[in-house]
Amino acid sequence: MTGRQRIESVLVGGAADRAAVLPIVHTGLARMQGVPLGRYFTDANAMADVIVAGCRDLGLDGVQLTMGVAGEAEALGATVEQPSDGAPLIKQHPLKDVGRLDDLRQFDPAAGGRMPMYHAAVAETVRRIGEDTFVVSTLRGPLNIASQLRGVEDMLVDMIDNPGAVERVLDFATEVAIRCAQASLESGAHGLAFGEATCSPNFISPAMYRRFVQPRHVRLIAALRPMGWRHVGLHVCGNILPIIDDLIATGADWLDVDYQVPAAKAIERAAGRVALRGNLDPVAVFLHGDPQQVMARTTELIREVADSRWILSSGCDIPPGSPRENLAAFVAAAGN
Repeated sequence: MTGRQRIESVLVGGAADRAAVLPIVHTGLARMQGVPLGRYFTDANAMADVIVAGCRDLGLDGVQLTMGVAGEAEALGATVEQPSDGAPLIKQHPLKDVGRLDDLRQFDPAAGGRMPMYHAAVAETVRRIGEDTFVVSTLRGPLNIASQLRGVEDMLVDMIDNPGAVERVLDFATEVAIRCAQASLESGAHGLAFGEATCSPNFISPAMYRRFVQPRHVRLIAALRPMGWRHVGLHVCGNILPIIDDLIATGADWLDVDYQVPAAKAIERAAGRVALRGNLDPVAVFLHGDPQQVMARTTELIREVADSRWILSSGCDIPPGSPRENLAAFVAAAGN
């Protein structure tokens, strides 16, 4: 099987000839190759070169690209700073006054900021390795977009003090996510992941997720099917067990499982209804571990997830500075 076939088989509930490997690593690959993040996040060819070279070097079954959490907000008018060797940072949120929401409708979120650059990078990656490699494009989900537009702290306060405004902002953010997903189709990516870190029970209560966000996740994913998206994932950081049934009910094809969640427990709760991806600790294992530790922990994880719909990965982003040897050990363990 090719890497792409391996991952697609797991996503639809089929078998694979070995454990499928799709770590969450992008900026970590840039650092390994000596490419400054300021260039990686602004140059489509540099981004594609980094991902393609990393995939070929390590033998990954799939790759994941992202433009950073500020992408949609920047396209909607946020002031963003691009460090020379860091991820983009929002310096001024465009929705400090929720009463000005309609002002943002003048922007096309799929065409502003670094969106065109990012779609070009994904398309080039697909062109070069997409026949045999599963390519995932990453966008932000409704709450993440809303939090970047409004500011995370203000958004959390609004959920308590101004829930009506939150509903309106989230409806707008859902429209933005749908529009960006539609534009992403042209890149040819095989899968689409939505980053929703702020949906974590570490940030908001399960009750708030169910009230404010889950219905919009359902609406979002339902809108993607007629477009042609076959494989859609949700990435929620932290312990997702309190909301795992709600996440599955969104219609997502896979859920990312962070390292705080025991793999066996996630498998038990999912009960085969959805594919799962994870869940090695990106810092303790990949950044600070050594190849022997990575090999041992990966082998242990493979045993834990045997006979389940599981894709081997990190629980979250593998950070810049993680040794190449650790990624190589991770892939080697899967091959064994």
